[in-house]
Order: sequence, then C-alpha cells, then structure tokens
Amino acid sequence: MKRLAGLGLALALLLATVPVASATTTDDLEHLVMNQVNAARAAQGLVPLRSDSRLWTLAGERSSTMASHNVLSHEVAGSLSAAFAARGISWYGLGETIAYTTAGWGTAAANALVAAWRASPPHWTLLMSDHFNYLGVGMAYRSSNGRTFGSIVLTEAKDHTGARAAVVSATRRGDSIRWTWKGWDPALQTHTAGLRDFTVQVRRGRGTWVTVARNTTATARTSWNRAHGHWYGLRVRARDRLGNIGPWSAERRVWVP
Repeated sequence: MKRLAGLGLALALLLATVPVASATTTDDLEHLVMNQVNAARAAQGLVPLRSDSRLWTLAGERSSTMASHNVLSHEVAGSLSAAFAARGISWYGLGETIAYTTAGWGTAAANALVAAWRASPPHWTLLMSDHFNYLGVGMAYRSSNGRTFGSIVLTEAKDHTGARAAVVSATRRGDSIRWTWKGWDPALQTHTAGLRDFTVQVRRGRGTWVTVARNTTATARTSWNRAHGHWYGLRVRARDRLGNIGPWSAERRVWVP
C-alpha cells in the first residue's frame, strides 16, 4: 500500500543568527544539507539516503515556490503526490520536510535548516526513517526579507541506482594477461536489488572497445597470446537484478613488450 508521510508535520521553524556572506552555490549548500542528514543517519546505524535527480529538481521547485510566496506550506508548493504522478515517478512511500531560516545565505543557512529539523522530533523522525531510501534537497532565498526556504523530498522506492564495478588486477605472464574485477550494488535502506552480472570490454592501444563478455557472472578473464609491443586495456560495468546498469569502470591497461 502506498503511503504519504510527514505532509502535515511542517513547522515554521526560524533560527535568527548573524548573517554570513558566502559565495557557496545553491547546489553546494543542498549537498551540505544532504551530507549532514546522512552523517546523522550513519551515526544511528542507518544507510545514507541516495540522491535522486528527479527529487532534487522537485525539491528545488517546491522551495522556490514557497520563497516566491513567502509562505512555509506544503500546500502552497502543490500536491506532492500529484507532482510525482506528473513526472511519472513511482513510489511506495513519500514524505517531505520543510523549514525556513533568516540565517545568512550560505553555510549558515544550510546549517540552520538542519538544526531546525533536528530540533523538531516529527521532522527528524522522518529524516531518520528506516523506510525511505532516496531524497532530493532544495533551497531558495527570498532577498526581500532574508529568508531561506528549504525542502527535503523523500521516497521509499524500488532500486533505480546502477550497480558498480571496478577492475581489481591485471597481471601479465609472457604474452598473456590475467584480469580480475569485482562488482557491487550500492546499498539502500530498503529494496536493494542486488548484483546480477557484468559486461566486459577490451581494446588494444586506444582502439575501439570490443565486448568479450555480456551478462556474465565471472570475475576473471585471461587474454591469451597478445601481440607484442602494445598496450591492452579492459573495462567492466555491472547490472543489478532490476536491470539498472552502472557506469563503466576505469580502464586498467597493461603493456605487452
């Protein structure tokens, strides 16, 4: 059953502090908020919330709407579930925490928002939930009165984070190369899909990549009888059990003299 959490819990939390000038970008500040929340989760033995760019955009829009209206309200920002539906974002559970502060724009404002949420048990309980697994953070500044509005949009959703892979070693013996690699599916608080398999590619020098294994669960390969006087490279990428494919690993290169 889908559920909405925290939609009626927002408080107009205000921390009055000395304004501090800052050249920090909005994106930097939003990531500072995320990092502080995730550090607190880790301290409680919880898995950090994963960033979701769609939620990041939505949280930014919602904080900007509140700032433009100078109103701290879930309602003025619009229906959260309707916003998800309009964007085609699936979810099992969702929630949002909001706040504003008059602390100076910059690090002071980001710190004040997190402190405000931490001081409110309903908000902090939401941020420390053992159900949510993704988040997006938005911050917006209203220059007319020096208020910074913040929103954190949260979801419990199926895993949509690509699996990861890395080449572990490359050992040459004569004109043959033994490669090994590993993979993992980044842990979520809930619904981690789990690692499924790999795609492996090799190339000579800076030539075209050639796929030598697809949908394989192997974590090693030997390239036999390589031509001398060339560099050889291998890269790998992983897929999880829901089909989420991660980025290619860094290339590991070996010289065959």
